[in-house]
Order: sequence, then structure tokens, then C-alpha cells
Amino acid sequence: MTATSTASSSQWADAIDRALHRFVDTIGMDIAFGGPVTAGGRQLVIARTLGARTTALRDLVVRGGTGLGGKALVLRRPVAVNDYVDARSISHQYDQPVSLEGIHSILAVPLVSGGRVNGILYAALRQRVGIGERTMRRAVMVARETQQLLSDSPQIEATAPWQRRPDHGQGQSALCADLSSVIERVADPAIRAELEDIRARLAAPPRANAVSSVLSAREYEVLRHAALGLGNADIAHRMGLAPGTVKAYLRSVMRKLDCHNRLAAVNVARALGYDL
Repeated sequence: MTATSTASSSQWADAIDRALHRFVDTIGMDIAFGGPVTAGGRQLVIARTLGARTTALRDLVVRGGTGLGGKALVLRRPVAVNDYVDARSISHQYDQPVSLEGIHSILAVPLVSGGRVNGILYAALRQRVGIGERTMRRAVMVARETQQLLSDSPQIEATAPWQRRPDHGQGQSALCADLSSVIERVADPAIRAELEDIRARLAAPPRANAVSSVLSAREYEVLRHAALGLGNADIAHRMGLAPGTVKAYLRSVMRKLDCHNRLAAVNVARALGYDL
């Protein structure tokens, strides 16, 4: 959700869950999911699911203009495809998680208030059938009622979990400044690199519930290869490492980013600004 929202996190989750149940129980869709718009309206994060068979969609970050939801975000109107993977009207960065869920026909409806998109609701079928006008109208009605429910809630500040930043205070800045003065006097490149990594970890505010959101150079390189869909053995071959070492790096990445699988780690890293 955007930095200032019209509902608390729990109120938002309850409203979205109610909408997802209507998609599945009333409209008859096989799966429904949705999430808030974050990063100043530039992306959305799938935070709630109903009817999912895997965790492939959980915490998926969808950038504006990409995929179906990203298209709905930019256009600020409902969009649908009858066969997601083969659809020519959208980009295909998210084919893997969609395919893992076995879904084909998908609609995406934005939650719009004051001309601003606050979230996206999805509903999908596991068959290649057309999304009819009646289904789309009912989905739009659910979205409007959901947005109205959120708009009527007391206004408080609410951010996505990875946007919450603790106050580091002046003490943290002073430490970074002192460390910078030390780094300037270090001639050994290896030691200098280690100190610079420590300074970066001190300066960067960590994600809530995570040890650190800063990846080392090796961790980033391993994750970059994983983002291409490579397995541990292939990554190890490309980087000249043992498969066990690659596994250890990925385990460290997932711990730092508070994720349970490499796909989620890739998406969270992208949301944090890593170029993957």
C-alpha cells in the first residue's frame, strides 16, 4: 500500500480476503489473489491468496506495466486474458509462477480512489476459457465495494512490511562517518572492500524482521544467476564454486531477505532495488 493509506494493515487484509472469497465462492473462480500498490505507485506486491496450490505467487512483486496486474496498474482499469502464457497483450516476466499454479484465464481489477490505484485484485481459472462480460462486471463491482470499505475506514499510516524502516539515529551516521575516515587510510584492497561492505550494511536500513537487506557481492551474483532460472549445479559451474557453496549463499540470501524460497528472494531483492 502507499505510504499513507486509508486503512490499517489488518483492515486492509480483512477487506481483501473478503473480496477474494467473493471471487471464489460467489463468482466461481478457481483462485483469487491480490495486493497493495507500493513504491509510490510503481509496483504491487501479491500479499493475499485464496485457492492457491503452491507458494509461487506469495510475495510476488509486479512492476507497473509488466504482466497483467502491472498493466491494470498503469491503465487504471480492469484487464483480462484467456490464456496468460500465450497472451500477446502483456509482457511475460511472471510466466513461471503463473504456470506453477496451473492457471490460464486471469482478470485483474484495480482498486482506485481519487484517481490513484491502491491495490490490484486478481481472479483466475485453471482452464483456457474466456472471461465473460458478466464475470468482469461482477469482479468490478467487488473491487468498487472493497475500495469503498477501505475508504470508510479510519485513516492511519500503513506501509508494506519491507517499507518499514527503523530510525537509525545520529549514532549510526556517526559510525559510518568514522568508518569512512578509516577506509580512506587503508591501502590493502581486500581489507578496504570488507570495510566498505560493513559500512554499507551500517548505512542501509534493514528490512523489518530481517537480519540485513544488504547482500554481499557473492550473494548478489549467486542470486542474479538464480533469477535466470539456473539450478545450483549450473550456478556453481558458471561461478567456479561447489554446489554446496552455492546452496549456502542462497540460504544466506533467503535469511537476510526473510524469504522461504529463491523465487521470493529474487522478487524481494528487486523490490529493494537490486538489478536482477
